[in-house]
Amino acid sequence: MSDIYKKEYEINIFDVDADHKCKFSSLANYIWDVVVSQSDYLGETNEGFVNNKCIWVLLKYDIAIYEYPRFKDIITVDTKAIGSKKFYGYRQNTIKDSEGKIICEVSSTAILIDYEKRRPTKISSEQTEIYGIKKELDEVPPLDDIPKIQDENYVKDYHVRYSDLDCNGHVNNVKYMEMAMDTLPRHILNEYELSNIKVLFKKETTDGDILHISSEVIDNDNRGVTTIHNITNKEAKLLTKLQFIWKRK
Repeated sequence: MSDIYKKEYEINIFDVDADHKCKFSSLANYIWDVVVSQSDYLGETNEGFVNNKCIWVLLKYDIAIYEYPRFKDIITVDTKAIGSKKFYGYRQNTIKDSEGKIICEVSSTAILIDYEKRRPTKISSEQTEIYGIKKELDEVPPLDDIPKIQDENYVKDYHVRYSDLDCNGHVNNVKYMEMAMDTLPRHILNEYELSNIKVLFKKETTDGDILHISSEVIDNDNRGVTTIHNITNKEAKLLTKLQFIWKRK
């Protein structure tokens, strides 16, 4: 049995932006979908829920986008579990175009949570064996490698909507990325496109909450723009940290 799981997707009209390029949010949704699809296929989960009443909660994304697919393109998204450590699982994804060229690479970290007790639970050997993993990793990627904000150039409050929620009743991880992007001046969004996305998810939030988003823009001269974002709740607790690297279109 191959340890790499693949799915094909056609880029639909609702996946693209005004330039008919696939939105980064759609790419992120494909990535998460193929992860859940593999877990269900191998029998670790049923509709995303681990059979011992646990769920996988995403902690970190590092997404490198080399090229955006366009409307009606066919892409292949794959996923591979590369290891585990205590409560944490580590994965890699790639996205390839119809000719097999890699257009996106992803590394991610997730944590196994007891759904009823809402606390981390250790990954069992039975779970890791499903993915062909024999032992825990000796070294793991660091969780927090996003710089601190030095200057709050842009701030915005956001009222969480019912439509922002996922199947667990919390704000969907892609929504945080969209919220952060929406704080930025339109000239950045119009003149640049995302080439790298780093997201660190710290705490969940749900319907009716009011979020505070602060953003810093760092001009990298002719090399593009970097933006750093913090999302906090009304108690000023950090929910999510993000770093976007933008290249000129």
